[in-house]
Amino acid sequence: MHKVSVLGSGAFGTAMAYAAAHNQHIGSVTIYGRQQDVVDHINKENSNPKFMPDKKLHKNINATTNLKEALENSKIVLSCIPVQSLTAFIRENKQLINNNVPFVSCSKGIILESGKLISEMIRENLSSNQKYACLSGPSFAREIILQYPSSLVVASQQIETAKLIQLGLSNPFFRVYTQTDVVGVELAGALKNIIAIGAGIIEGAGYGFNTQTAFITRSVGEMQRYARLHGASKHTFYGLAGIGDLMLTSFGSTSRNRTFGVKLGKGMTVEQILAESSGVVEGLPTLELVYQRIQQQHLDMPVTTTLHDFVKNKLDKQAAIKKLMQSALTDEFQPTFEDLL
Repeated sequence: MHKVSVLGSGAFGTAMAYAAAHNQHIGSVTIYGRQQDVVDHINKENSNPKFMPDKKLHKNINATTNLKEALENSKIVLSCIPVQSLTAFIRENKQLINNNVPFVSCSKGIILESGKLISEMIRENLSSNQKYACLSGPSFAREIILQYPSSLVVASQQIETAKLIQLGLSNPFFRVYTQTDVVGVELAGALKNIIAIGAGIIEGAGYGFNTQTAFITRSVGEMQRYARLHGASKHTFYGLAGIGDLMLTSFGSTSRNRTFGVKLGKGMTVEQILAESSGVVEGLPTLELVYQRIQQQHLDMPVTTTLHDFVKNKLDKQAAIKKLMQSALTDEFQPTFEDLL
């Protein structure tokens, strides 16, 4: 039996530890956390006091504030550290990270400080031989803990690494697929937050499913267009990391990005929403970053640019609708150069 390490004792870290502990090959799961009270509670009460405290965790789960202890003899490392905190964590602790042990990013988003993907940051700060993968897909932490059947995808440039993680995490309620498009999976996890804001705006403004689904569908095409310029595969956006996670974030009632959009659509200002929000709205700074790149690279992404201008108060609701609905009529699918070869 083998050991899995989970970095982060928050909601998703707890959920990933719970899923891994139910795998037939895993004998122990160690959660690394910084809060001593949370670690002590997990070890003594077998539950996380800050996330579903009434739900008992698997008996094979333990926790520690000692990173070296958490990583020792581990076969898989699952990083559930928030994206914007991960660079500093890696730089501070890179001497403890074994390049032969798969480091799996379970966090979604672009590093705002540098504009880079997590995989790019890992390559710059760890060994060039570091085994790396990213795990993504539709996965609310609470539903994993409740053992609702869930499916995710793990991507690694080394398919053997992806297969190892697949076999080491899958269980009767948690199914993992594999692929090799790391860039596509990481970008999908960041870009879907932008679209979820737009889907929420449409709902908050009082429009129906016709409008919402049209917006989401056309946005998928823009996600693909943007990601393919960065070397991603178009197929990734038809899968769990793409459409799968996008549907969850756009329609799920606990999605922070969707909730932000709903409030914005009802007439609240960005400042008012953020002042009363307890969580991070990842899609908001990501939208600004992507918008800047659209302008720099002269990309044709009208849905994203219209959304940006609405959020920034450059367009009101009627002007935004007019811009999208009365633009020049085109074919539904616009082939790229590669499509025509």
